[in-house]
Amino acid sequence: MSQRIVAALTAAALGLSVPVAHAAEPQWESSAPESLGINDPSCVPSGDITEPVVLLHGTSNNASVWGNLVHLLQDQGACVWAFDYGADDVTLQNMIPSVKAIADLDASAAEIADQVDYVREVTGSDKVNLVGHSQGGMHIKTYTQMHDGAGHVSHAVALGGNFHGTTLNGQGETLSKIIAFAPHLAAFLASTAGIQQVVGSEFMKRLNALPDTAPGVLYTSIYSPGDTTVTPNSSSQLALVDGADVVNLDLGEVCGVAPRHDKLPTNRTVLSQVIFGLKRAPGEGPNPSTCVSEGAPISGA
Repeated sequence: MSQRIVAALTAAALGLSVPVAHAAEPQWESSAPESLGINDPSCVPSGDITEPVVLLHGTSNNASVWGNLVHLLQDQGACVWAFDYGADDVTLQNMIPSVKAIADLDASAAEIADQVDYVREVTGSDKVNLVGHSQGGMHIKTYTQMHDGAGHVSHAVALGGNFHGTTLNGQGETLSKIIAFAPHLAAFLASTAGIQQVVGSEFMKRLNALPDTAPGVLYTSIYSPGDTTVTPNSSSQLALVDGADVVNLDLGEVCGVAPRHDKLPTNRTVLSQVIFGLKRAPGEGPNPSTCVSEGAPISGA
């Protein structure tokens, strides 16, 4: 009997989701190398993280940024998914084919919602876990609050999530004036997604009018005092609503580290807190003992 059949039978016996046979090919590209073995409908979880983990990269990045985390998650027995999104925009950044997450945020939100629905369909799992960096963290909120996806999310982990709009380390007011004076030029230079994420933008006003969180989801929002891209840190903090479970995790206070914004998806100490966020039980708070230094093994991996 093949290992795949044994795994499927074991999953069924344990009440885990069983992948749907002959799954349709996804319509989205992934810049993550095929050698990582992700985006596999036949994957069956073998550890504590039983729902598919969907990784959402940040602005001007792509799915390949998640290589370090993918290996850690696979060591935990998790099934991992990561697609590119937000590639279509009239911007100078389109000259670099690897640059993604630059498109209109509403369009990217709809694209991500379709990606999550696809993962749920082909895996047979009613719920997923979401992990997002920067704009990707913000799209945790667009999925749960704008696309009615809260009922399909188990754990949600954000890394430097831009939930409320960034001041870009104090430049927000000046940039807002430039955007208002020459919006098309600003979008061409910085991308549509870039200017929409500045504090006070029309998109951010609509997003801020919605609750940060939703009942039934276990949220962990991780942020760094060394972040000068999504600022202030309060822009990454989530407000609690009744029935939600929220941990706002300051890396400086909990782990004694302060990585830059762009290092959040790859820093091993940060990734140890992603694993914590994906495995934590309801009501469980931050614990410095779960922090690891660069090169140290992560518990359970």
